[in-house]
Amino acid sequence: MDIEGRFRDAFGRHVEVEAPLADSGAGVRVSGIDLTDGLSPAQVECLLDALAHRRILCLAGQNLATFSLQHFERFANHWGAPVPHPSNFLRGGKPAQMDGDSLGAIEWRPLEQRMVSAVNGAFPGQLQCLPHESPAVLVVANFRKPRTGGGSDGNSLRIGGGGSWHTDIEYEPLPIYVSMFLVHRMPTACTGQDDWIDARAVGQGPYFEGADRALTQRREALPRNAETCYADTAAAFGALPKPQQERLLGVRVRRRLNEGDPGWLAPLVRTNTRSGLRSLHSPVWASRPRVRPPIEVEGMSAEESRAFLDELEAHVLKPEFRYDHPHVAGDVTIWDNYMTLHNSPPMKVGIDDVADARLLYRLSCKGAPALRLPRRDLPEWLSAHIPGGYATPDRLLTA
Repeated sequence: MDIEGRFRDAFGRHVEVEAPLADSGAGVRVSGIDLTDGLSPAQVECLLDALAHRRILCLAGQNLATFSLQHFERFANHWGAPVPHPSNFLRGGKPAQMDGDSLGAIEWRPLEQRMVSAVNGAFPGQLQCLPHESPAVLVVANFRKPRTGGGSDGNSLRIGGGGSWHTDIEYEPLPIYVSMFLVHRMPTACTGQDDWIDARAVGQGPYFEGADRALTQRREALPRNAETCYADTAAAFGALPKPQQERLLGVRVRRRLNEGDPGWLAPLVRTNTRSGLRSLHSPVWASRPRVRPPIEVEGMSAEESRAFLDELEAHVLKPEFRYDHPHVAGDVTIWDNYMTLHNSPPMKVGIDDVADARLLYRLSCKGAPALRLPRRDLPEWLSAHIPGGYATPDRLLTA
């Protein structure tokens, strides 16, 4: 695929294209596209093809004075149906993030109970979230309004050790297809010569004990300057010996929402219909320790499943398949959850200086892309796969 030629044909000769961003061949960064404008079908096709071949797509330089979260959600509708984040709603009267699915009714949290309210109270007059009401927008920040005890989240300044390697919401029968960030603010220290985070302060993330040394070291090799880290599971699959690839094509894993659920079998290897690339979809035994149950490989015991999947995860996290993506305010960065793993970096939390603020907005999508808007998702499909049957209001699609 001629990435640069495709973008210039679709968007104009002024665009600038950098690819690949990673040694594995993943990643493309494009400058000169204004997403406040609507997209033509040909432009959407160009973007879809770029992601299908490169796994990570960054559309740099959106003007946050004019590019709103309404524009961001309109753009997301081309990739799939936006999915309300569990932190933004209750299910059966309980926080949906705390446990798995239930038969309880969906209740949207009011804005004053969401992260946006806590963030807006932290640095009044200095930093506020972009206005929004959508339950599909997740506010990602390392700060919130003060409570007690010092620091903006009620604790003294400390280093959070980063998360665990995962894909977004792979534990549902229809997984998340793409996720995307809009970057609002990054710590100003990340543009200097010294690391924002002292490497000595970072320990192992929230994993179960028992992983071997090589896997543990690769899990801990996280960036120091608030980047989002990715692992290219398409390149990792392609680097395996052909006989092993053939064996993996038949492997299915059982995923569950909660302990005791019967769960469902899902393929470990998926094929992108646009590029033909095959990739390992979330080859992680326990991507959310103590939140979601570990997965099991069909025909294997729990112990055998862990050994099998730990070996694959160690392969995927090799340096040649890793990419740490630097965030810049105004960038929209999209990733394919079927062809990548990602992780949150270690960062300062409990901050009391806006110079240390890290603020992004995330949207995630399910289902088929749409070349034209509005989308034509059937109500019964939305009800089955999207919490509360949410669909972006028409008024946002014409923003």
